[in-house]
Amino acid sequence: MNLGLVMKEERARQKLSQQTLADAAGVTKRAIAYWESGKKQMNVESADKVFKALHMSVIIGEQ
Repeated sequence: MNLGLVMKEERARQKLSQQTLADAAGVTKRAIAYWESGKKQMNVESADKVFKALHMSVIIGEQ
């Protein structure tokens, strides 16, 4: 699963700008852009912040 792509699609669905999401998650707009484009990967802490800001959960591992 590409978390950057999931983040980008959900951000667009919620009609949020990269800056608005970055502000809500406490990260930079540049970080959002890198993650969405796949240039960099999110660490677990950043993924938690971003997906909480999107009102989503990320479950890592098998269920």
